[in-house]
Amino acid sequence: MWRKAILLSLREKKVFIIFTLIYTILIFLTSLFWELAVSGDLVGAGYLLAIFFGTSLILSLLYAWILVSRKRRVWATFKCIGYTNKNILSLVSGMILFTTIVGFLIVIEVLFHYTAALAYLHSEGFLTSINEILVGLLPVIITSALFIIVQLIAFILVYRKVLKVRPIIALKKVGE
Repeated sequence: MWRKAILLSLREKKVFIIFTLIYTILIFLTSLFWELAVSGDLVGAGYLLAIFFGTSLILSLLYAWILVSRKRRVWATFKCIGYTNKNILSLVSGMILFTTIVGFLIVIEVLFHYTAALAYLHSEGFLTSINEILVGLLPVIITSALFIIVQLIAFILVYRKVLKVRPIIALKKVGE
């Protein structure tokens, strides 16, 4: 089922790319402000953390709603060929989790390259000291785990909307 969810995610290229970029930016900014809040470098970082987590919740709900609403006929067709609500829910949840995990991996990749570039520039003598890492790995992992937990709230919305999809929708407007 998870393989099919990944393939379905990749078919929706525009939506997948847009939400992956949004999740990447949110994970990075939330991790950055988490790091700044813990170190005490920025006053009001806690407020920004709350804003970013609220934004992630709203975007998770929006993404789940888009996935279910835009593909109602697909879900109805799946129900016609024997998929259960649980199967469809696992497909949709796999699509949402895949998007979040790809965003997490992009953040990790960018941070590794940033750190490697700083280390290289320091070893070549272009930088005198590298005492500042942009974002630590622990805040990124914690933030990504919290984003995945936020996705669970979106699964509740998805489950209710999937239950409402009737197989007859797949058969409507076939002859037109």
